[in-house]
Amino acid sequence: MRKYLDIPLTAIVAITLTVAMLWPLEAPPPAPEGSDKLVHFIAFAALAFPLARTGRLGLVVVFIGASAFGGLIELIQPTFNRSADVGDWVADTVGVVIGIGAALLYRRLRRH
Repeated sequence: MRKYLDIPLTAIVAITLTVAMLWPLEAPPPAPEGSDKLVHFIAFAALAFPLARTGRLGLVVVFIGASAFGGLIELIQPTFNRSADVGDWVADTVGVVIGIGAALLYRRLRRH
């Protein structure tokens, strides 16, 4: 992944997450209990990874921005006939931490 692709990739993931998490639903899709937390975790790891991998914005900025984005999504979901869930935001934030950790590991392995 080239350094100049980090912002477009992050924007694509953010737009996809926004649409997916704010799309009005009549009822939650059938899924195993707790699987939505896994989806949040993976999605926010994918959101944080590109910017953390290049390090252009700084890891603290990536963490705060991605975590705040998850919190904002949860706060406005009731407007779109969705439920807000603190557990989803926690899963988002843990995903951000793992995405940043994976990016740091990637950077370290690429140097060697």
